Amino acid sequence: MIGHFPSLKMRRMVAFESLIEQDFLYILDYEQNVITFAEQPIRLEYLWQGKIRHYTPDFHVVWLAGEGLVECKPRQFVASDENQRKFKAADDWCKSQGWKFLVVTDEELRAGFRLKNIKLLTRYARTVVTPEMIPGILQRISSNGAPITLLEAAKLVQPDHIDQGMAMLLHLAFYHWIGLPLERAPISEATLVEITRRQYEYLPV
Repeated sequence: MIGHFPSLKMRRMVAFESLIEQDFLYILDYEQNVITFAEQPIRLEYLWQGKIRHYTPDFHVVWLAGEGLVECKPRQFVASDENQRKFKAADDWCKSQGWKFLVVTDEELRAGFRLKNIKLLTRYARTVVTPEMIPGILQRISSNGAPITLLEAAKLVQPDHIDQGMAMLLHLAFYHWIGLPLERAPISEATLVEITRRQYEYLPV
């Protein structure tokens, strides 16, 4: 499966060569601790049976805490001899650079509800919410300090257009202005909106 992912973070189309890579791109685009990423970043060489072999990991990722190479692979193929040789070569090279090497599997990526919820938020990432609108939205949904559901928050944001209010909130969740629990269950009208540190930073004192 070959295609291109429209990355909001990188502001370009990022190529992928499997559905696992595509799923991982959703995560990279959403996660706050990811600064930049690039596909097919480097061609590594390693020696096996007296011959030079080559291996190109799927992604180079720069996190807040460092950088490294990432391989996306179906769980069933991770333990093969060939892949283990490639992964060791990449791990050794990364250690020499002070980087880390990670293997991300389909099982790991698709466990629970996190990926599905991130995909939902991504659908609303391009909803129009101007910077001038954000303080007012955040003030409305946090004014009483009590837990509030997405539906209740949407009614406060757009009383006459609840669907639009919901879209705006999901947009803010993608950009981490508000927090939603992504692990426990699919996002729904009953999902509780969490007050995040970034939200408090934007509210008037």
